[in-house]
Amino acid sequence: LLEQLRDERASLARTLKMLEDAYVRIEKMNYALIEARSVAENARQLKAEFSANISHELRTPLNLVIGFSETMANAPETYAGVTWTPALRGDIEQVYQSSRHLSALIDDILDLSALDARRLGLAFQDAWIGDVIAEAIALMQDLFRAKQLFLEMEIEPGLPRVRIDTTRIRQVLINLLTNASRFTLNGGVTISARLIEGVIRVAVKDSGIGIASQDIPKVFEEFGQVDGSTTRKHEGSGLGVPLSKRLVESHGGQMWLESQPGVGTTFYFTLSVSPQTTPGLVTTLTTPRTHIPVYRRAVLVFETDLLLLRTVRRQLSDYDVIQIKAREDIGALVEQHQPVALIVNAHETDAQSWRAPADLPVIHTTIIANLHAAQALGAENYLIKPILREQLLDAINSLGCEVREVLIVDDDPELGELITRMLQSAGEAYCPIKAFGGKEALARLRCEKVDLVLLDLFMPEMDGIAVLKEMKSDPALANIPVIIVSAQQPEDAGAEGGLFVGLTRGAGASTTETLGYVQALIKTLPLRGLPET
Repeated sequence: LLEQLRDERASLARTLKMLEDAYVRIEKMNYALIEARSVAENARQLKAEFSANISHELRTPLNLVIGFSETMANAPETYAGVTWTPALRGDIEQVYQSSRHLSALIDDILDLSALDARRLGLAFQDAWIGDVIAEAIALMQDLFRAKQLFLEMEIEPGLPRVRIDTTRIRQVLINLLTNASRFTLNGGVTISARLIEGVIRVAVKDSGIGIASQDIPKVFEEFGQVDGSTTRKHEGSGLGVPLSKRLVESHGGQMWLESQPGVGTTFYFTLSVSPQTTPGLVTTLTTPRTHIPVYRRAVLVFETDLLLLRTVRRQLSDYDVIQIKAREDIGALVEQHQPVALIVNAHETDAQSWRAPADLPVIHTTIIANLHAAQALGAENYLIKPILREQLLDAINSLGCEVREVLIVDDDPELGELITRMLQSAGEAYCPIKAFGGKEALARLRCEKVDLVLLDLFMPEMDGIAVLKEMKSDPALANIPVIIVSAQQPEDAGAEGGLFVGLTRGAGASTTETLGYVQALIKTLPLRGLPET
């Protein structure tokens, strides 16, 4: 018996040793997997950052190409003494169209990079898919008419609303229509939308050249080309369809295609029904292509500036951001959506007198964008590069005052020359004056008569914000109108303007709750003392 116990104890010890060895091996494998995942994630992030950075670097020279070629194509009289032969006009038009195509390609690369880095904000809202399809068709109608192709839509009656970012889904439709127009020589394209198995299924069907079955997977590969010669013939870039698929997937849907060579191709994608329109329907679906929407917390925003509202939705992508258009709607919307907070922009004075429920946090802030950005910075308007000739001239005309001497302040000489050409093309007696930095601009303002300043914000040594402050502090310069012309987005420029955020709550807040709000705000702030990247 003693011998048997010894044998069993030895066997148990061996088993424990084997288990310990196996545990160590598993731990090593897990550590290796974590390391490999970290390396892969870093590589993905670096790839996304590189694509975004190189795309931004391409924008500066491309903006000049677009601006100069657009001025040449639409206002050739600007270039006195030049003989504009039909061939030259055609070449310039081709340069302009190609540069716009390249700009769209860069936009696609940036969107793909943002998707890779998980930084592409989506502004979800309830919408009728028929409206989005109609908007896409309206934008593409001229292209199809020029190619003598039909473009029509078939929408099933009574479709429920979908929960989508309308701008991104319209982008998907335009990408698919553009792709279809390239490969369709006769006939045309039909867009249909139907409710199938609890989701909205959209189909874009063309009568084009079709795709062989073995080539279908390549269609969804980034820069993938079904046939190099075919792609070159039809000017395909290989990005539109992969980007569209990624955008649909970011909505919880799927995209696929069916095609037959010589007959045509149909792209399908699915979108989730809005839970607010048919809540019982979407929670019982079990089909593979179904995406069950997540009920997200709501934030109400009292804001009439649609561009600013899109910015808020992009930044608060984890919430349902719902717009309040009028003071009298606040109470009903609060009751309907039970929001976690109400955001009120300081310039929306109608909301200031409304009495919020005691338990509803109200965030008062001076968020700025578009004209609000210009006004907050002390300017008359805010134009984002690349600017077109008509945009610039419309902004000047909207000032409502006589403008002759125009000071162009930009550290990029080529951009200064482009704006000069645009002004000369107007047929008005504009007299452009150039300054290549903030200090030079102030010196010229103090010694020359200037009716208008076109000001870049981002310049070395003395930036546009500092120039504006100097002008407003000098009585001789304070009344000169300023139009900002910058590649910097208004919401980014607002960081220089001393934004204010305040929180009120009728019922008060405990120390823990207050510190929770403070912590949430602090998490959004950049670290001080670190170099900007």
